[in-house]
Amino acid sequence: MEIIKTPWKNKLLELISNSKKSIKILSPFVKENVCNDILSVKQENSIIELITSFKLMSIYSGSVDVNGLEKIIKDKGTVKNFPQLHAKLYLFDDKEVIITSANLTNGGLLNNYEYGVYLKDIKLVSKVVSDFNLISNNENTGNVKLSDIKAVRELLSKIPKSDSLKLPKYEIETPEKNLDIIEISEDIILSSLKGWKMEVFKCLQDIPSQIFTLNEINKFEYKLKAIYPSNNNILAKIRQQLQYLRDLGLIEFLGNGLYKKLWKSKK
Repeated sequence: MEIIKTPWKNKLLELISNSKKSIKILSPFVKENVCNDILSVKQENSIIELITSFKLMSIYSGSVDVNGLEKIIKDKGTVKNFPQLHAKLYLFDDKEVIITSANLTNGGLLNNYEYGVYLKDIKLVSKVVSDFNLISNNENTGNVKLSDIKAVRELLSKIPKSDSLKLPKYEIETPEKNLDIIEISEDIILSSLKGWKMEVFKCLQDIPSQIFTLNEINKFEYKLKAIYPSNNNILAKIRQQLQYLRDLGLIEFLGNGLYKKLWKSKK
């Protein structure tokens, strides 16, 4: 075991450059410049799997840089969205791991005071790998696709400069409750959606609370049936659209049939 303290970017890049098969990362915040550094030193056959928190507010505030995510995907890597994520860990060929307080940002690697441990113990690393895989395969974890990134860019580009949001400062990268909710005109969101996605979002607008249940959204089955009379599996279609809205960072799956809206209507 070795104690890892800031700055530790060189240690990270060294471990990445030595990884022959896989690099697995949990990090709620991600910056493009660090992704560039990682991609510049990784071996060609080493595959990156990054699990982050892909929320619209995090993207708008710059905590999650979609340019970096896009580059990882284009390098044949995988990016996944686990909105409840707060842990940070870095796995190398499933043989070595760093568990730390540091995000995948220069703040986390160089500037903030971060603390963690580097482990090579076979049993401990095996347990970490198992836990990583459980998150990766969790039903509440979505795959971030290039099409999702494109859709989010288009949506955020429609926010008028005069309506730009007052964002919290993330000099010390500690997310706080409700800083993940973006205040935005719902018309902007609707203008970026079509078909089923738009209709399900309209149903969500009619649910007054920020947290809602699957039963609440399923009550709109008959309304949606009137719009799509030939569809005989409305409830399954609703769940599919909720997954799509999650992958756009607009809702969060809380588990046990509970969901959270990650936006509030701009008054």
